[in-house]
Amino acid sequence: MRKKYAKMVLTNHDGYAPCPSFERRISMDHTLRIAICEDLPADRELLLRRIRESGVPAKCETHESGEAFLKTFKPGLYHLVYLDVYMDKLTGMQTAAAIREQDEAVLLAFTTTSRDHAFEANKYRSLLYIEKPVTQEMVSHTLTLAASLRETKRSQVLTISAEKKRLDIWHDDIIYAEVLGQRCILHLWDRGGLDVSTNFNIDDLEAMLPTPRFLRTHRSYIVNLDMVKRSNGTDFIMKDGGIAYITQRDYRRIMRLYDEWLFRQAREERL
Repeated sequence: MRKKYAKMVLTNHDGYAPCPSFERRISMDHTLRIAICEDLPADRELLLRRIRESGVPAKCETHESGEAFLKTFKPGLYHLVYLDVYMDKLTGMQTAAAIREQDEAVLLAFTTTSRDHAFEANKYRSLLYIEKPVTQEMVSHTLTLAASLRETKRSQVLTISAEKKRLDIWHDDIIYAEVLGQRCILHLWDRGGLDVSTNFNIDDLEAMLPTPRFLRTHRSYIVNLDMVKRSNGTDFIMKDGGIAYITQRDYRRIMRLYDEWLFRQAREERL
């Protein structure tokens, strides 16, 4: 259960004031977080070098197998994942299937020595299907495209002031908002488990966030519908494990709006 931070402006989920790096992560960091899943050391090193030489800001992590990657994988952890198609045991396609069970948004790029699985890659909505040895042109193209898609998707921000500091928060990073005491707390999708306490009341915050993506589900809650994991029949269970209350007299209406949002997102993905 989350602790309540009515008097803290910036907190992590352990209740400690964050270091400055937490505040920087709220701001407009354009660095791509990339995972490379490749079992051949030479191919892994070549891809890393191509990424470094692309000029696109990136932070890379490497994994030697699909199994090793999935042990640490969490939704929202990466912007882009490179998957080798022909890995031992768990293949790139099998790894992609496991990723898509948890994360619909992360971008996937396949690397391979064969074109045989190009059609199958579309099943997992791959960004690109790259033949080995990977060229600088193709890797740079992948990264530029990934960065562009990320900026387009995350162009909208919520600007708030906290203790005389201006914070720009991507809408994508907001899981939900709730009222605790006299403050409105934003729960953010951040590996550090960061919460931000604002001086806004929830009515003002509701007016600042776009609909239908952000939905007022209760007098004390606003939910990012992209961050809903499931409904337990009375409330929303969010992707970070938090619970967002639903006003029971409006339950049917809210669930209808949620279903409409899911349908809209599925339709846009097919276009």
